[in-house]
Amino acid sequence: MVEAIYREIVFYGKSGSNLYMRDTPIETIYFGGGTPSVLSTTDISLLIETVQQNFEIVNNPEITLEANPDDLTKEYCDELKSAGINRLSIGIQSFYEEHLVWMNRSHNAEQASNCVQIAIDSGINHISMDLIYGFPGLSDEQWTSNLEKASALQINHLSCYSLTVEERTPLKKLIDTGKYVAPDEDMSANQFSTLMSWAKNNDWEHYEISNFCRGGAYSKHNTSYWQQKKYLGIGPSAHSYNGLERRWNVKDNHAYIQSWILNIPPTESEILTKTEKLNDLILTSLRTKWGLKIDKANDIAGIDFYEENKDLIELYISMDLITYNDKLIKLTDSGKLFSDSISAEFFY
Repeated sequence: MVEAIYREIVFYGKSGSNLYMRDTPIETIYFGGGTPSVLSTTDISLLIETVQQNFEIVNNPEITLEANPDDLTKEYCDELKSAGINRLSIGIQSFYEEHLVWMNRSHNAEQASNCVQIAIDSGINHISMDLIYGFPGLSDEQWTSNLEKASALQINHLSCYSLTVEERTPLKKLIDTGKYVAPDEDMSANQFSTLMSWAKNNDWEHYEISNFCRGGAYSKHNTSYWQQKKYLGIGPSAHSYNGLERRWNVKDNHAYIQSWILNIPPTESEILTKTEKLNDLILTSLRTKWGLKIDKANDIAGIDFYEENKDLIELYISMDLITYNDKLIKLTDSGKLFSDSISAEFFY
């Protein structure tokens, strides 16, 4: 797999024939979409060096690794720092042992608390933490406690997600057979409201529906998606976007590896229509504190977005779901509870 990823980086880099990020310096490198902390630091170093050798990169790029708490030993963190990793996204999920057992996580509550300090001691100062809410067995008191415990650690970024039940997953099967209780939507909404209030009272900036930071420590990588910047995805299932086209790799690991043995990109792609670009802008922009810029929507689709949506905009303002100032639509805290459905109403 590492060899295949290496080949893909080289193929799309300076020495390859298909430079996807043409004339755009790399600002962020993100190891994610799985459990990259099972990789050796030798492999991680190789991949970072391959990107550096094949692409133009800005000074001091953000280089993030998603990690499980139990993988973050002192030795491993020291080696990650030496390899160039300067940001960690740690899948804590909860500080309660019973929740981690229920989620079938490989780490325990002690590792959840200790791994952050281990990383900081190694010199990795930008740390994001994932927490989950809205699942059966999580009381409101425990949810607040999880937030307080996270905030007490020296992290500068939080990603908080409501438990979702996907089709064809073990969790869905357990719920369908009555072994697990399905998540309660009202409880989830209440805990999201608690999260927003807590963030406001504790100086955490709510800059995207699920993301919070302090000290301006936005995830530069994820923010690039929400701001429609170009990006290149490497590896099975990875997606890429260059402003005109969206491309994605085959999901199957074996098929991905076999293709790169032959140096044949295992990809499909589509040219985006004006409507698709506009809907993408609506969906991603409304999720953020920066909101939907009407002028940008007009430029993309060649329309007068405000005039075409005036009645809907005024309705949502009257319901305290959005604000509209200086040609900018933003969700209110009440609107954030319904972000996807509000965005869908504006779709073309």
